[in-house]
Amino acid sequence: MRHRDRGKIFCYRSGPIERYPADSFQKHNILDSAFAELGITVIGDTFELLEKYGTSQSEYGAALKLCRNHGLFYEYGKKEMLLVPSLRNVRRATFMVVKPSRKASGGTVSETVQAYLRGVPMLVIIGAHGENLFANDSTFMIRMLTDRWSLVFDTEKEVIDFVRKHIAIFRQGRSAVRKLIYGIKRKNQYVNDRSRPLLDSCFYGTTLILLGRPCAGKSEQARMLQDRAGFAYFGSGHELRRLGTKNQLLQKILEKGGLAPQMMVAYLLADALLSLESFEAIVLDGSPKMLGEAELLFKFLEYIRRTPKVIVLDIPEDAARRRMALRRNCAICDMTFANKAIAESNICPQCGSAVSARPENEDADAIERMFAWYCTEVEPAIKFFATKSFVTHINGERNKEEVFADILSALGK
Repeated sequence: MRHRDRGKIFCYRSGPIERYPADSFQKHNILDSAFAELGITVIGDTFELLEKYGTSQSEYGAALKLCRNHGLFYEYGKKEMLLVPSLRNVRRATFMVVKPSRKASGGTVSETVQAYLRGVPMLVIIGAHGENLFANDSTFMIRMLTDRWSLVFDTEKEVIDFVRKHIAIFRQGRSAVRKLIYGIKRKNQYVNDRSRPLLDSCFYGTTLILLGRPCAGKSEQARMLQDRAGFAYFGSGHELRRLGTKNQLLQKILEKGGLAPQMMVAYLLADALLSLESFEAIVLDGSPKMLGEAELLFKFLEYIRRTPKVIVLDIPEDAARRRMALRRNCAICDMTFANKAIAESNICPQCGSAVSARPENEDADAIERMFAWYCTEVEPAIKFFATKSFVTHINGERNKEEVFADILSALGK
């Protein structure tokens, strides 16, 4: 540690930036302000290094790809300017806060390796549904993020509360934080586990399609299957909104309540399905949305030897419209709520940050389009699956636990 750094607390914040810059951990977090109040200096991530150098992620990434595609690796090495300073900052850190992504970026991997080898304590945020860890495609990353001097947390708020509770220990430096984590793990070696209590072999290989009107509760039920029964989650709206941060045309289509191109949805869905092991179950939240998508998906599922089960959550349109008026989204937790108290407070109950309505949920024309295309596009898709005897209808106008119990029953649990 540098002499001038003694007595200071440095946090290196590591998270995904390359794939979706507008959604990056650096731009959307509640840690920085809370840590500043505690006297902790955030020494950033590779995104902030780019800002320091006066270049954007898109410009920097494009320049390096051009060198790579031409095979100019010497020039690539001269233009690459993040590796050494980012690893130097990791070495300087008292601790790291890591928010991994499903497809870990090079920066996040290299920083995590450096921290693992250097013994830098890691506080790992896996997200409200654990996707940042459960869906991570790197066995090395999972080991490094859960082993040795690491603790797993579901939300940023939990990390803030933990650091605040033990701030006196954090002020003593890296070794003291390591001892703290060692003591916690010695008392409970399973502290980082996130068990799925309803995971059962009866779900192995299940491909469940959840359909219904807007605000029928599809996402809520799909997430419950994910959290409690270990289903992989695919939400076309979720994935398309992420893509929309890099594609303005797509973003405008979604904000106006329109449908994304079928080819784009098909690509995302095929990628999700092909990444699964044969025993893994998956729930498709609101996909397919059109007859053509349904026919294509059915053929693809036959090709990969998966048989779909379709559950339709039935809810009257007037009830769906009332729910839509209350719908709020938390960008930090990536959770959606349709609750009067939350809509009035505009505060996320998970992390305490502000929630907001998506643009398409506040646009009257967009709302009408969404309800209209349910009748013109989604219902024909449901009828197609009904001809294959795959469809079960469930009353969605009840509390979530009753609906969930019926879904489990329909799946044979």
